[in-house]
Amino acid sequence: MSSYGKRKGASFETGIVKWLRSKKIFAERLTKAGAKDEGDIVAVIGGNTYVLELKATKKIDLPQFWREASVEAENYAKARNLDYVPAKYIILKRKQAPLSKAWVIQDLEQWIEGISE
Repeated sequence: MSSYGKRKGASFETGIVKWLRSKKIFAERLTKAGAKDEGDIVAVIGGNTYVLELKATKKIDLPQFWREASVEAENYAKARNLDYVPAKYIILKRKQAPLSKAWVIQDLEQWIEGISE
């Protein structure tokens, strides 16, 4: 990834954290750890923990993004000795749109589990 791409991604992550916090949601950026990466942001909403994988790219590869988010949510749980894996979401930056209009992606199974609780 180019230096420009890294700055763009870091700026998107920082912006999302600030936006979530402005909504009174606990959110923080997670430290990059290579193969043991735990996602980009953790957010706690209503006592539930969510691992967020952010993408600010031109090329959208949802299957790859979902694999990354799944592995990183598992890494997050292992690093904290949790007996569950937090829900994970992909947040995609929309070109020429405010942060509040970013897309949030999850799979159908996770969606049903979330609304059934």
